[in-house]
Amino acid sequence: MKIQFIEILFVSLVVSCSSHDGKNKTESLVEEDSIVRISIPDVLKEEKVELYLSGETDKIDIVPLETTGQSLLSTIVDVFITDKEIFIWDLKNGIFRFSHDGTFLNKIGKRGQGPGEYLYVNQLIVDRDKVLISEAGKESSATKRIHVYDFQGQFLQTILTPKLFVGTLGTLLFFNDEKFAVDPIAVFDDFRKNYWTVALLDSSFNIKKEFYNPSFKGREKDIWENRSLSYGWKNFWEESGPFISIYKKNMHVCFYQEDTVYLYDKIEKELKPKYILNMGNKPAFETSHQFIKDLSFFKYICLYNIYETQENFYFVCTRGDKLYNIRYSKKSGETFIKEKQAVLREKSLPGSPGFILRSYDFRRLTLKNDLCGGDFYVRFTPSDKYWVSVIEPSKIEDLMVEIKNGRVKSEDLKREFIKKLDMMKEEDNPILLIVTLK
Repeated sequence: MKIQFIEILFVSLVVSCSSHDGKNKTESLVEEDSIVRISIPDVLKEEKVELYLSGETDKIDIVPLETTGQSLLSTIVDVFITDKEIFIWDLKNGIFRFSHDGTFLNKIGKRGQGPGEYLYVNQLIVDRDKVLISEAGKESSATKRIHVYDFQGQFLQTILTPKLFVGTLGTLLFFNDEKFAVDPIAVFDDFRKNYWTVALLDSSFNIKKEFYNPSFKGREKDIWENRSLSYGWKNFWEESGPFISIYKKNMHVCFYQEDTVYLYDKIEKELKPKYILNMGNKPAFETSHQFIKDLSFFKYICLYNIYETQENFYFVCTRGDKLYNIRYSKKSGETFIKEKQAVLREKSLPGSPGFILRSYDFRRLTLKNDLCGGDFYVRFTPSDKYWVSVIEPSKIEDLMVEIKNGRVKSEDLKREFIKKLDMMKEEDNPILLIVTLK
């Protein structure tokens, strides 16, 4: 039900429910034949407003994750939430199961090479009453074995899957009783030459239908020639995305550096255009896909995530030193935009002739938390029902000042939040803020 595994990927456009919001009508926005067309450069010129969390939910839970010797977390990679449980994939310590109030219940599986054990986790999936752990193998195929457990952590079986992925970032997506493979470009071997980005699978994980990033057409030879590090870091190509949003019965997909957001038609098994975003001038394919990106790339508008809710669709874009959260009202056709400072991180590549790795930090939706205070950063989207933000102990001091000085809809909820933050120790597990969407 979600794709968090690639750091992966999804962007923002916000709602008009809150009385705090200003309103902007985009003249260039046209709807015809159910396809919505939005000129992003025009939207970026609009008056900037605050976007509030209360427009998307009436319910937020403040959940301190219990800290014990058996449940100590280091770095949370992914979160899945059912009606009763919270499942945490921790980078260092494996898979944990908590109750909705944060009580530690049990671990799922353990590291090792024995039956039902795994060496490296590539992905966590919770499917109905089963926990699936996709194991990253030594080869470039990211998913070759899936270990299946019940919620109590008892090992049930191992599923051997066909080789699907050409890189190390490939992940599986379960949606409405269908299975998909998602594989952003990062080519390391030659077991296949057709570079699909999303593929529909059968029950045995064999490919039934392939969906392609339109910009790949005619570039297969170039992609292959820029496929691996043996050609040198400068010539290595990679990409973000695809950006996928799942809400109720809808799955939207947007390919990296493309303007079209597609809606998956379950009956016809097709991706059909739903939103066409005029992004203005685009960088060349070679510029946008190069691993070592030139500073010129960051001068363009770039889409980095998408989110659907009951009343709105959100897009998260960057340009230069700015991050834009854009909300499109599905009912009125109005757009609302919040501008934030973008953080462009630069890091030297060890062993290279002066190469600098550049990428934006925090490319996900952030809304003003007017329910209990502070900002709500959508860190995880664990199903079509929940959004999750993570409060680390190291971030409490600055957050406290913001919460105490901010206006909220519920002073009781604000006091509860402050109390739980006050009780938090430096060595404690994080607090989760869990939003139940309307």
